[in-house]
Amino acid sequence: MAKFARFIDPETKQKLFYNPTAQTLASEKGDVSYPIINGIPRFVPPEFYQESCQPDTAELQTGRSFGDKWSEPRIKALGQTEADRLALKEQFLAMLGCNSLDELKRLFKAARLTLNAGCGVAWSEYLFDLNPETERHCVDLSLAVEVAYKNTAHMPNVTVSQASILELPYPDELFDIVYACGVVHHTKDPGKAVFEIGKKVAPGGILGSYIYNKKPFIRELCDHNIRKHTTKMSYAECIKFSRKMTLLGKALSKLTEPLILKEDIELLGIKAGEYNLQHFIYDYIVKCWYNPDYDDEYADLVNLDWYHPSYASHHTKEEVISWFEAAGFRNLKCLQPSGWEHSGYFISGNKL
Repeated sequence: MAKFARFIDPETKQKLFYNPTAQTLASEKGDVSYPIINGIPRFVPPEFYQESCQPDTAELQTGRSFGDKWSEPRIKALGQTEADRLALKEQFLAMLGCNSLDELKRLFKAARLTLNAGCGVAWSEYLFDLNPETERHCVDLSLAVEVAYKNTAHMPNVTVSQASILELPYPDELFDIVYACGVVHHTKDPGKAVFEIGKKVAPGGILGSYIYNKKPFIRELCDHNIRKHTTKMSYAECIKFSRKMTLLGKALSKLTEPLILKEDIELLGIKAGEYNLQHFIYDYIVKCWYNPDYDDEYADLVNLDWYHPSYASHHTKEEVISWFEAAGFRNLKCLQPSGWEHSGYFISGNKL
């Protein structure tokens, strides 16, 4: 099947061939084989797609956490609300260093092949199918691929597979555009993750990513110590905790009196100025995300995204830039649109 023609074995680099009878992708000699289940090639150990297995490693716990998150009804069809669409458009533009939708369209008009490395529900594919002639590949470590597959089943130019971005089943220098939105910081080795996905970019191609930035002093302390407990919770338990953090943020948002600081507090990374109290607590003290433009269920999942996965990390701008440079990328753009200054970096660059 032409849809599966790009795949190779991540370890041996052998080309894989589709076997319609066995529903596998296998090497020519048959010494390597991967199952195709529900139309999705699986390049991960069975425990990643067999929900009965208990997560006994940090990687599996992280994959299971995101599989559960992306299967939530509120997230399955991400992009149905106007607030969703505006925020996702802003993210996609910033991640690929574009100033407008027209500029993004020009990128995709010239792109033969793209890779969404850590696709979640594949919102970038079904919301931004900017060129039906572009062959678009999506991978995710988690069972989010089940949702991504259903969301893009009507799109013949999209192929979904389950794989780790640290062990991608594609030849090097294959893709014109590769992007990883909010994924790198959820791996065991973010620098290696950038290097591995960067290898799949063709010379002259673009790599884009969104990566959490390092937080101010107290927020880092709180995040680190709270996660010692929340990563050990079950998904259901952490959803309950995350709901309480949402309600904290919601309660704080009702306090409209501004917080005014007359002097910088250098050690804590806090500058003098006037602050909205909820934003101040979220930015400088503890993650209690809340935005009145979104429903509470969405806010719960934003908070869960940080508190539950075993792998989650914050990084400096210098770190992120060094990863891209080490992977062979130049002409780097590191953007933080208004409102994202305390959240992360949208970084993109061209392969030498």
